[in-house]
Amino acid sequence: MLYLFWLLTGVLKAERASVAGMRLMQWLGPKTHRHRTLLANLELAFPELDEDERERLARKIWGNFGSVLAEYPHLDRFAPGESPAGFELQIDPESRVVIESHRAAVYVSAHTANWELVGVTLTGLGVSLSVIYGPQSNPILEQAIQKQRRRLGCRLVPKDQAMRRLVRELRSGRSVGLLPDQRLDSGESLPFFGLNTPTGTSPGRLAARLHCPVIPVQVQRLQHGRYRVRIHAPLTDTRDDGSRRDAIEISTELNRLFEGWIRQHPEQWLCLKRRWPKAFYAP
Repeated sequence: MLYLFWLLTGVLKAERASVAGMRLMQWLGPKTHRHRTLLANLELAFPELDEDERERLARKIWGNFGSVLAEYPHLDRFAPGESPAGFELQIDPESRVVIESHRAAVYVSAHTANWELVGVTLTGLGVSLSVIYGPQSNPILEQAIQKQRRRLGCRLVPKDQAMRRLVRELRSGRSVGLLPDQRLDSGESLPFFGLNTPTGTSPGRLAARLHCPVIPVQVQRLQHGRYRVRIHAPLTDTRDDGSRRDAIEISTELNRLFEGWIRQHPEQWLCLKRRWPKAFYAP
């Protein structure tokens, strides 16, 4: 079904493919078991919303996810310089220096809008990038997704035993890309939307160990087939007195940053898996 879906969306223009994917998942998503988890996450993140408002927001989130799926055959269209009509790029001056000097860095983002554009953008700017990903348990599905991800132009590293591999990549001069916004049961308990939840600290650990900058990259969907990618200023990796920030502090700041992005555009947040400990969820 996924192969057929990509075959069909691949012959459409990116904008039409995005709309088709949105409509399909807005219809199909609420019928799946993940919809209940999505609503529970929204209740914890946005307690001020009533039940109807959460349901409407959830359908928009399904729609964004459908657009992301439909845009896979068009990922290379969004490379910097390839399609200025559908792609806006903003780079902080400090981060531009890091990129143009080919300095190894840890680039971090969240599962918002179309997060796959982080890899497309950075490799399009000449960054030698290795990205962590979670392999699918279904080998046919895994093969299909990896075939689409070849358009990203980056090196893909499975998350199993990834820390040692990432250290080698950074020491060799390559940058790495991480999406640390999802729950990691072995992570540190840090605040996210006012609730402590297990959080991965790999970006901060890598920065502290290898003295490299952590650079947040934000993706925003402007409309179907149009995006803005903002490469923010590096998170300060040294204090004024020269002492280094620890991994917990950097990870806490990342959680605050991601929460801000999500509050700006909650309909673009992928939160189909449980984000907080089970104790926070109603039985």
